[in-house]
Amino acid sequence: MERFARLILLTDETTQLSTTRHAEAVGIDVEQCSLASFGQLRQYKGILAGYQFSNETSVKKGFSAKLLSISRQVPLFVFQAERQLIEPSRAIFAGLRGVIYHDEQPDTVKRALQTMMAGQLYYGRKVMSDTLDALFQLREQSNRRIKIPSLLTDQEQRISMLIAEGARNKEIAEQLQISANTVKVHVSAIFKKTHSRNRTELVRWLQEPQN
Repeated sequence: MERFARLILLTDETTQLSTTRHAEAVGIDVEQCSLASFGQLRQYKGILAGYQFSNETSVKKGFSAKLLSISRQVPLFVFQAERQLIEPSRAIFAGLRGVIYHDEQPDTVKRALQTMMAGQLYYGRKVMSDTLDALFQLREQSNRRIKIPSLLTDQEQRISMLIAEGARNKEIAEQLQISANTVKVHVSAIFKKTHSRNRTELVRWLQEPQN
């Protein structure tokens, strides 16, 4: 992801936050903003948002609907978080770009803000490794469940597997080194053979036990 030009810290506090001061100290263009005011913004390009932790942020070890809704609009991280209430692995799967805990030292907070403003995720190496391992395991389990029937050609089988992994036509074309139009033709044939109307139905059909 490209660098961010502006940092907005979402908080209902009116006094300046320590996180704001740390951002200013390292030359970051930062602004504190209430959730209500942020909701009125129409342009989020170039913006990284930080969501101040509150008791409502974490819900049954997950995240509140409000936080998740904002994370779908703009790249988001959580700051001043409670360690016992927010697990970094859950934050990654929720799509958050990082977590800054309330007991972090000022230099650590500054480094975290600079890292995220540079377009990188801010998580420990072990957290990232464990998360990737979990994703690999899920992919292997998914692959084992899917049985490709013989009615599909070898190329159609390869394309079907990529579709099951979430790849779009352009990505499939690049990976298989064929044209996007050729992929489109194959996908149409696959849909016809499997009686699927869309990708979702195809994946569901692939996951059904085949005789």
